[in-house]
Amino acid sequence: MALFLASSASAAENILTMKLEHTTNDHALTLPKIAITRLFDDTSSLTLEKSWFWQEGFHESGWPKHDEAFVNYSLPSWKIGNTQRWSVTPQLGAKFRSNVTRALAAIKVGYRGDGWSLAGRYRYEHETTHETAEEGRAGRIDVYASYAINDDWTLLYNPHYHFKHENDSPDFGSGDRDYLEQEFLAFHKLNANNTIFGGYIRRDETSDQASVDPGQRYSSWLLGYQYKF
Repeated sequence: MALFLASSASAAENILTMKLEHTTNDHALTLPKIAITRLFDDTSSLTLEKSWFWQEGFHESGWPKHDEAFVNYSLPSWKIGNTQRWSVTPQLGAKFRSNVTRALAAIKVGYRGDGWSLAGRYRYEHETTHETAEEGRAGRIDVYASYAINDDWTLLYNPHYHFKHENDSPDFGSGDRDYLEQEFLAFHKLNANNTIFGGYIRRDETSDQASVDPGQRYSSWLLGYQYKF
């Protein structure tokens, strides 16, 4: 989603994205991701993403503890107004991990100005844990504020707020029923097909009862590369 907001309106048909995050806690997490996105003529898109993570001091030889697959389909956007600057985009998706499956449904409303854009999205998440069949329902609210400094540099600010929908769902890792994350990213366009980006993700602290690094922030530094073809 962040990459779409930072991309130009004349995006190519396919986008390859590679990202690497590294957290700031004592036993740092390393999180590589790779994704392929197909953009269709009707403004819909399909994204397939694969990610892994491992943690210092816990996983031998850097072998990932978990791997996760993510699929997301954005339906064709509805354009609103004479200038068609407003858009409404429904989305459907799912995340698959070795011990959890999560179904996702979202709606995004956006406005594109001259060199800037602003959008909001609500996403519903239904999670099922495989071993216990325990279910949880959560919501996520995103705000995307994008500003193009010039033809080559774009800034993106993406705060997202997560909350539980019902009282009997397991708490988040913070030990609370909600938490806030904030992403600060900068995109540098090298040419028509290649873009590099990076930034910082600020996360809430973990619970004091957490088994690993209690009371610490799992904030991340992020680097990435995008290739359009």
